[in-house]
Order: sequence, then C-alpha cells, then structure tokens
Amino acid sequence: MTEAVTIAHRWNREYYPCGGAEKTYLLLELKGAAAIQCERAPINVGLILDRSGSMSGQPLAYSLKACQYVTDQMAEGDLLSMVAFDDEVETVFSPEKVIYKDGMKSKIAAIEPGGSTNLSGGLILGAQYVAEAKQEGMVNRVLLLSDGYANEGITDRGKLSRIAREYQSMGIGISALGVGHQFDEELMEGIADGGGGNFYYIEKPDDIPSIFAKELQGVLSVLGQNMRLKLQSTEAAELQNVYGYKPVDQKNGNMYNLGDIYDQEVKSLLIEMTFFPQTEGIHPILQLELEYMDVTDSVKPCKVQLDISASFTKDLELLAMPMDTIVEKQMKITETALTIEKAMEAFDQGRNDAGITMLQAQADDLLRMAVLTDDADLRTESLLLYEQLESFGEAPMTSESRKALHSQKYRTMKRKS
Repeated sequence: MTEAVTIAHRWNREYYPCGGAEKTYLLLELKGAAAIQCERAPINVGLILDRSGSMSGQPLAYSLKACQYVTDQMAEGDLLSMVAFDDEVETVFSPEKVIYKDGMKSKIAAIEPGGSTNLSGGLILGAQYVAEAKQEGMVNRVLLLSDGYANEGITDRGKLSRIAREYQSMGIGISALGVGHQFDEELMEGIADGGGGNFYYIEKPDDIPSIFAKELQGVLSVLGQNMRLKLQSTEAAELQNVYGYKPVDQKNGNMYNLGDIYDQEVKSLLIEMTFFPQTEGIHPILQLELEYMDVTDSVKPCKVQLDISASFTKDLELLAMPMDTIVEKQMKITETALTIEKAMEAFDQGRNDAGITMLQAQADDLLRMAVLTDDADLRTESLLLYEQLESFGEAPMTSESRKALHSQKYRTMKRKS
C-alpha cells in the first residue's frame, strides 16, 4: 500500500572527517503522494474576516468576494462557519453544512465595515466554532484575514501565537492572510506558524480572491493531517537547528509541528548538526519519527521511523569531493532568509547603510551562484532582492518594503514557492 507521505534525505557532503565537523547540513524532504482517492475528505472551514474601518472599500469588497468563492467550492458534506470582527465580534453563521449556498452568500454580502481591530476575539471564536464542529475524518482549517494591528482584546504576539498552537494541537490548522501595508506581519506569521498553516502577504486587494483560492485548493487536497516530527540525535552528533520551525518542548527529543501536507506537496527542512569525532566508517546520527493522520481513504494514524547515518573517513580525496549541489542550494536559500532578517533588524535600528550592504552582498552572492549552476530559483531570489534595493530611497524601511522583505524571508526560510 502506498504511503501518504514519503521521506527522502541527503547530507551536504558524502563523507565527513573523523575529527568531527562543527556545521553539517541535512536536507529532509517530506512529500505527499499523488492522490488516488475518488472522493476527498470532507472539510470543516472557519472564515475569520477583519471588517474594521480600514477595510472599507476595495479590501472589504474583494474579501467578501473571496469568502463567497470559498462557499461556492464546498460540497454538501462540508461544514462552513464565519465570524467578522472589528472592536466587536459577530457570528455571520455558525457551523453548518454547505447546502443553501445562496443564503450563506447573502449573509456574507451584508457585512459592513466597523471600528477598531479585536483580532483575538475573532480568532478565538472562529477557531472555537471549527473545534466544536470537528468530526473524525474531516480536514479542519481556519482562514484569518486582516489588514491591521490588533488593538483590542489580546494584542501580545506571543499570546496569540500560543492560542493558535493550542488549536493546532487539536488538529485545527490556522492560516493567516495579511492585506495591504498596515498589518503586523510578525503577528500574522506567528499565528500561522503556531497554527501549522500558511502566511500570506497580499499586497493588492484584487489579489485576495486568488490567494484564497490557492489556500482552499490546498485544504481540498490534504493527504496527511497534523504532522508531528520527532528528531533525536545519537551520541555521535548534536542537533543545532531546524530552520523555519520552532521545537515544541518535549522530553527525549525535539518535536516539531509541521501542519498538514497536500497532494504532491513537498515540505523541505534544512537541519544543521554538529558531528563529534568518530572512527572511520558509517555511524548512526539521527533518529526520526513522523506521526500524522492519513485521510487519503479512511482516517488512520500513521507512524514512520527512520534512522539516518553518515560516513566518516580520513581519506583526503574523499573529503575533497564537491558538496551536494541540491543541499548547497537550500543552504544558500536559507542563508538569504537569515540575511534578510538581519538587514530588517538593522533598518529597524536606523542603520540603513548596514542593512543595504547586507542585502546587496547577498543579492550578488545569489546571482553569482545562479550563474554558476544555471539555477532559475536562485536567479529569481537574487532579482527580488535587487528590486527591493532599487526601490529604496532615503528611508528604505517603509511599511510596504518591510512587508515585501518579510514575505521573501518567510518563503525562503520555509522553502515555499
């Protein structure tokens, strides 16, 4: 029987020195199988819409259109709920089967802009509706859309991320969509990370329906739900970092919540490790355990275990072999995300020249590697940085440029297209 999720891995080098290595890199790729089922799993979706005063006009109009699109794409066996929030939270409709679509769409169309932004109230009520309606075999997802800062209710980024993490632990994914140039990108990304979903920066209101469509198509093609990855290094090594993912406190290993995986989606994790001195030969390095709910046919829990080893040698010719080009590319992409993060910190501190210098050097380095390897992805990332640099004036960190940089950092750190 075909597994819903397959695992592949590769080290940045084929051989490592017996004396150990301070920084080694493992590329781990989890791939969703091609769906073969005739019927998809039913979905339980909660829409949470910011209707604060800043959403007036095109942002709200396109958001309502997107919510109506979601309604149209759902089947009779699916559940849909919706809340809208400004300083108060309103239930547009509680969870119900998507049978009378015209009535639901009429309620969506009647939403009008209001006052300030009680994001926490909307998030909690919307996620709670999905939690109360969840049933075995359903794919559960919350879509949060906002264009502003949380200025009512709970406003602390860490607390909002932890709220999202609580719902994610119950099997409810939360994706966050930020619209325009005024929303808090760190807050929205934190909610998405905590909720095991996706973060989107929507620059123009007329992009809202297409981004909603992209997210919904993923929800409609979920193969594995609530993936949890446990990594345990052996005595031969020490785990340093899993870039793009924060560990959940766990005894006897590091646990990472990876959310859901879609039809033919690849989740790519770059893992940094330190190797301790070893004798020549092949030594076990890392024990991997992946748990998820397979929803491709009937719902069943799955567990995949894998022991990963590395080769150690004193042979200088073997040690001089070139680096794995695929892993090297992912290392460079991750380095770009880290550079953007450092540059943004410099801009926030008023050190504009330092930030620009960092981005310029990284763009040049990306382009140099893209030319040497004829890699389109690296070329694209370098061009995006060059475009940002060209747009900078005396004050490079405008709200718009910060969000564009933050979005590129998020994509490259998560290695998303």
